[in-house]
Parts: sequence; structure tokens; C-alpha cells
Amino acid sequence: MDRRKLYRIIDANANRAREGLRVVEEAIRFVLEEPGLTSQLKGIRHDITCTLRTFPNCDLLSARNSEEDVGRRAYHEEEGKRTGYEEIVRVNMRRAEEAIRALEEFSKIVDSKLGENFKDIRFQLYSLEKEVGKKTVAWKRRKAIIEWKLYVIIDRELIGNRDPADAARAVASAGAKVIQWRDKKGSAREIVKVVSELKKDKSLENMKIIINDRVDIAAATGADGVHLGQEDLPIPEARKLLGEGRIIGASTHNVQEAVQAEKEGADYISLGPIFVTQTKKDAEAPLGAKKISEVKKSVKLPLIAIGGISKTNIRDVNWAGADVIAVASAILKAKDITNATKTLLTKM
Repeated sequence: MDRRKLYRIIDANANRAREGLRVVEEAIRFVLEEPGLTSQLKGIRHDITCTLRTFPNCDLLSARNSEEDVGRRAYHEEEGKRTGYEEIVRVNMRRAEEAIRALEEFSKIVDSKLGENFKDIRFQLYSLEKEVGKKTVAWKRRKAIIEWKLYVIIDRELIGNRDPADAARAVASAGAKVIQWRDKKGSAREIVKVVSELKKDKSLENMKIIINDRVDIAAATGADGVHLGQEDLPIPEARKLLGEGRIIGASTHNVQEAVQAEKEGADYISLGPIFVTQTKKDAEAPLGAKKISEVKKSVKLPLIAIGGISKTNIRDVNWAGADVIAVASAILKAKDITNATKTLLTKM
């Protein structure tokens, strides 16, 4: 094969690979803010550069002919559009993988060992692509959680014999985006029945439905996620059962528990009780709104403040830095659930 043509192929694909990886690296660094993945991407770019040292740089540059490259004008309409960060990462990761495969094949003409080196790099990138994908899905979930603003807990004890679906429809009509169904005493069959009815309700199709404690029921009913207490199933085990697409929240009461929940893969933490609450009889002493800012400094997860929050103190919680505010009594004990929900939303 003409050595000049070979060097053009090597040069073009080396550029494609490193450029694609650099784009991904910037997204991981500044959007996901993941130092570990950023470091791995830098390492792969470095490995590509080291492997290319077999080819004299002056020869690669000499072979380059950008002006007459037939691929220069092959510009598809799709290349001029990007729907967001996720597509940018996906497209450039694939671009880098394809370029490295080309480097692997054509470098064999010079030295089979080079092909092996590029193959190793390619498989490193496949593994990294999987990790980036998982982190991206988690980032997207957390971004959506922050948009909830108000997290309404529909508690069986608080609503008594009232239909949970009626309460859910009332808060949904006011603009709430998420509810948690909490039934500490109900049987598995009873909880499954309630959640299944909520999932079937067309008026709640845009409402996220979280189940308190019961990972098994969340998995069986197709609920959007589960909220776990400190004594419930560990977060990593819950993730194995629910997969990457479901939401997992964790109750925390201090910085240490919040940091641990983030480390284990929670999508959000709840922190409380912030104020004195009558909803949970076994609640710990109130933490106060100042605790919110302390915990926020230690984790990147969305923080949901909970416990004794009402229309009279909700702004204090907002000012302290809570991303989302959880309420139960403030809405369920109101004469008009819809109006009570609207009132809280307007104060946020």
C-alpha cells in the first residue's frame, strides 16, 4: 500500500479519535463533574498519542491533505443538529470508537503489535462508554428530580378510608409532579392494589409514583421508584432489582448518611425532620433549616427537605437551599387538597 495514503488514513483517524474523546471529556468534566471518568478519558487520549509515536509526526503531517479530502464536503444534515448533552456524548464516543477501529486495522500494515495496542484501547473505550452511559442516565434523573419542587407523601394513616387516587388526582391537578405512597401497616397485596390503580389512572400518567420502603412492590408494579429508610434494603441491592431506569431515594439525618447514600448510588436524599412533625411518631429531634445548607455542601444529590414543613415555614426551607420540599400533613389535612397544593407551590 502506498505509504503516503496509509499515513493519511492514520493521521485522519488519529485526529477523529482524539477530537471525539476530547468532546466527551469536556462534557464529563463540566456537566457530570466526574473526575474519575475525566481522568480515564485523558488516559485513553494519552495512550493513543503514545501508540502513534511509531509513525513519524513529520510524515503524518506531510501526508495530510485537508483541502482535497473528499470527506470534507460529505456533511449530513444530522451533523448540524444536537438535541443536547446526551447526544453529543453518544455521537462523539461512537466517532472515537470507529476511528480507533480504523487505526487498529491500518496500523497492522506497519506492525501487528500496533493493531493489538489499538484493540486494547478500543475495548477500554467500550467499558468506559458503559460507565458514561450509566452516569448520564443518573444525571438526567437527578436533573428531573430538581424540577419536582414539591414532593407529596400520600400516607395511608393520614387519609384514612379516603381513596388514594382521589388525593393523587387532587395534587396532580394543582401541578404537583410526584407523589409517594406510604403505607406502613398495609399488606403487600393492599399496597400492590393501590399502586396498580394509580399507575392505570390516565389523569396521573405524567405523575411520578414512588413507593415507600418496598422495592419488591416497586419492581412488580412498574412504579417510578422507591424511597428507602436507613434500615431498609441497601441501595446497591435495590439498584440490582430495579435497574438503572428507576429512581431510588434515601432518608438521611446527617452529613455522614447523606454522603454514604450518594456513594451507594441514590438519586436523591431526603433530610429531616427539619421541624417538629406529627406525621411520623418515631421521628428524631428536628434538625432545623440550617442543617440543609450544611448537608448541601457535602453532596451533589438533589436534597428533599422533610418534616413539619407548612405554608408558614416553607420559604425558610427554600432559602436554606432545599431543591425539593416534601409534605404530607400540610396537604392531606387541608379541607381542599388542590388549593393547599397550589398554595405551597406558589410559595416556592
